[in-house]
Amino acid sequence: DPSEWVLDEEWAKRFAEVTGPLNTDLPPVQREGTLWELYRELKALGFDPDSRGYNGCVRVRCKSEEAAGRIAEFMADTAKLDAMGIGHAMNLGMYDFFPKAAGKGNTVRYLQEKWGLAKDECAALFDDDNDLPMARVCGTGFLPGITSESVRSKVDQEASWSLAKCAGTGVFATEELLTTILERVGDEEEKGDEKDEPAAKKAKTEE
Repeated sequence: DPSEWVLDEEWAKRFAEVTGPLNTDLPPVQREGTLWELYRELKALGFDPDSRGYNGCVRVRCKSEEAAGRIAEFMADTAKLDAMGIGHAMNLGMYDFFPKAAGKGNTVRYLQEKWGLAKDECAALFDDDNDLPMARVCGTGFLPGITSESVRSKVDQEASWSLAKCAGTGVFATEELLTTILERVGDEEEKGDEKDEPAAKKAKTEE
């Protein structure tokens, strides 16, 4: 139930200067933070940035090659975006702008540190350019499909990545990979039980 979700304040503080308060109901034109300065700048340049459902991200859809060229020029000013603390990535043909300190890779690192998880204990389910930082910090990658050339160019080079047999079939490919993950977890638990069994028998004998 989304109404029961609780904001991780420790995480949000890391990029508060970029996004302002994440639990705000203010419209984007009134929000504080460099991300919303960027939003207003994009508006002024004639783009239609989308923030519906997002309090920490701005998405820009480019409906023409001319618009795509303009946004590419805008993103080329990396010094400006860096100074604003803003990162960007492609997602399903759209341009996402978000706090550089956040993003999927940094989010996974934060959770690994918080919950004491090693890289090899984490798996990524992904398919697009904006997922790559997350995939790099996980020990295993599972792809239900490939939706960007950046992913396609790497999939054959990454031994820890697995492409679904029915790749590109949406929920069917996702279900296939989730089943694979559960089977692997079950196998690891079984190995752990077998490893503990001799010690348990020894302890019982000594009683």
